[in-house]
Amino acid sequence: MVIITPEFNNDFIETLRNNTLDKLGYRDANNAIPLEIERTLDEALTVAKKVVRPKGIYHIIPVLETNRHGIKTEAGIIQSVMFSRLAGMCSGNCLIVFMIATLGIEFERACGDNTPVIRQLVFDTVGSECAEMVADMIEADWRNRIDSQGLQCSWRFSPGYCDWGLEGQKVIFKTLDAKLINMSLSPYLVMVPSKSISAVALLAKDVPVPAPCVFCAKKNCPWRRLPWKS
Repeated sequence: MVIITPEFNNDFIETLRNNTLDKLGYRDANNAIPLEIERTLDEALTVAKKVVRPKGIYHIIPVLETNRHGIKTEAGIIQSVMFSRLAGMCSGNCLIVFMIATLGIEFERACGDNTPVIRQLVFDTVGSECAEMVADMIEADWRNRIDSQGLQCSWRFSPGYCDWGLEGQKVIFKTLDAKLINMSLSPYLVMVPSKSISAVALLAKDVPVPAPCVFCAKKNCPWRRLPWKS
């Protein structure tokens, strides 16, 4: 089990600023940033730099069995037809990496209750984008490790996406000792702190398809990342 504590730097904060503006719709040169948005974004980034304590944890275990319903591991079953099909296309012994990334609780507290809607929106967007960036940093660590072993990796796949229900959080939290990074899972399958990301990915000698989108014909799926190949 590997624990990662990424460090922020000025490049990270600048990328976070740009990503947040993208999400808010203000990266286009024709869209002037309202002064209130700009001031609130500067405040949110300053707070993030002071209080965010990014941490991540991951663990790699073997895939014991795949069938048409899901993937069996020693921690439990990932009940996803799509993810199982992806595993079936891999060559060599298939492994699976479980991960969680979090910002910690202080950033959520910094926004506070009963604050103006604009402030809530900007802080929430900064937090979400920051969590994604931390998850990318955790993923980069395991990718560096498996590269030296001649392994390839699928894209991340999270509970609640595609056909994998939120019940999948239980398998991830059973695999990982979330207390080591001050995280927990509520009875309602909500991660605490909320600005956190959980996911799995497949590892194998050959991973020919990075995501199950290519064999999913759901044209209007909001999470589609690759075109369908009939």
